[in-house]
Amino acid sequence: MTDHPDPPPPTHWWARWPELLVRLGLVAPLAIWALLVIALAGGFGGHPSPARWTAALIWLLAFLGLALGFRNRMRTVVALGLWSAPVVIFFLFLSPSNDRAWEASSSRTAHATVEGTKVTLHDIRDFRYASDGSWTPSWYDATYDLTELEETWFVLTEFGELDGLAHVMVSFQFAGGRYVVISVEIRRQEGEVYSPLGGAFRQYELMYVVADERDAIGLRTLVHGDPTWVIPMNAGPEASRAFFMDMVGRVNELHQQPAWYNTLFASCASSLADHYERVNEVRLGWDRRIFLPGFGDELLEELDLLPPGMDRAEVRRLFRVNDRAVADGGSEMFSRAIRSTATDATPGDTTPSDTPWSDAIEPASERADQGAG
Repeated sequence: MTDHPDPPPPTHWWARWPELLVRLGLVAPLAIWALLVIALAGGFGGHPSPARWTAALIWLLAFLGLALGFRNRMRTVVALGLWSAPVVIFFLFLSPSNDRAWEASSSRTAHATVEGTKVTLHDIRDFRYASDGSWTPSWYDATYDLTELEETWFVLTEFGELDGLAHVMVSFQFAGGRYVVISVEIRRQEGEVYSPLGGAFRQYELMYVVADERDAIGLRTLVHGDPTWVIPMNAGPEASRAFFMDMVGRVNELHQQPAWYNTLFASCASSLADHYERVNEVRLGWDRRIFLPGFGDELLEELDLLPPGMDRAEVRRLFRVNDRAVADGGSEMFSRAIRSTATDATPGDTTPSDTPWSDAIEPASERADQGAG
């Protein structure tokens, strides 16, 4: 019997569809990432460029042609590598800058000088905002003594309609009713708006805003009207001081050397988590409550950082500050006004009290050292 040679492999694409689907699945992550790099990386925040999106789509079509056009797998890998290399190089060589046309509120980066226990913060932002969004700019310098750090406050302000969208920051209370906020934000150029997708592709520099509470909290409550909670932390004095100094160190680093903001890995919540991990020598890992900071108080409850004896629900009820902020209007007593006790133990009772929260709960200086906020 004569042996028949094996038939040649099929050449029509429809006969190869299982292989092509596998290839598409393998190259899809690189294709999507490169598409977004070409369209967004280094661009003007929140303003898509039609020209760049056109270029990105053309690149993608050529990429898919290379991915599906070669039968030889090694040739496919080499072709895709050569076609993608310029995109990777472009992204890696994008450099952040401290020299751009900054929006007024981002025009100065704070920095600090440290002498023993005395920390002098320079360019503390102290803007006053009108209801139409305009502002009166102001900055000042102030010296704080670490031995007088009394309390750490976690500030959570929600925005948008999706659960979990929020901004978080920390306020440090020193003796004499002095407060200073450190808030991790994007550094905006004139005309930029925030885009979470753009924030993942190097459209914004990272900024540690050091601000007066009437600025940082007043903006959210008096102008934006965002639901805002100012929560006293169950953190001992030593860890609070270490947390403060770790943030001050990062403030000085960014003053000298700019860095990129990143929606996932260098945002308000993830940066605070980094500081917490360094100070307490722990790992929080990948936690949705870091990537969705609107659930940050849930994480604080798990870490035993809420006020003693209080759960998340009670904290949400007691420490929302919007009504008291509006009633005060941004006076020089703003910090004390927003901390006045809103309710005692009766649900629904919103009769204000003259007793500030910091007097109604055990001071941090008298608690066991449990870690920083």
